[in-house]
Amino acid sequence: MENSGIEKSESKLAKLEEKKAALNAKIKLERNKLNAKKRKERTKRLIEKGAILEKLQGNEAASITPDQTLEWLKNNINTDSITTLKKRENQMKRLRIQLQSIQSELEFFKTTGQSWSFTNDDGSKTTVTERIMELRNSNER
Repeated sequence: MENSGIEKSESKLAKLEEKKAALNAKIKLERNKLNAKKRKERTKRLIEKGAILEKLQGNEAASITPDQTLEWLKNNINTDSITTLKKRENQMKRLRIQLQSIQSELEFFKTTGQSWSFTNDDGSKTTVTERIMELRNSNER
């Protein structure tokens, strides 16, 4: 009887070892997936940053080697340049906001202008939108 108890224990231990091996394989697989995701994110970030750098380099970008890039940065990017870029970015943001506001106002005027009308000298009616288009067309000629 003692042998069967030992055999049961050994069998149970073997099963646990199998489960442990399976869990270790799952852990390894998940770790590999995580590392792959991290590599993809890093690669994407590096590509985006590289694109920004090439944009800053302008027409010279293709002729500047990766080894020359650090020297190019030292020669061309200084605090004044960065300050100027930040100011331009802020100006662009403000302009985008203004443009959105103007587009919204124009859309409102376009929709409501259809319901407003003028009475012409001959008694006919013209919507505000139609009258503005007529004026615009006559100014373009």
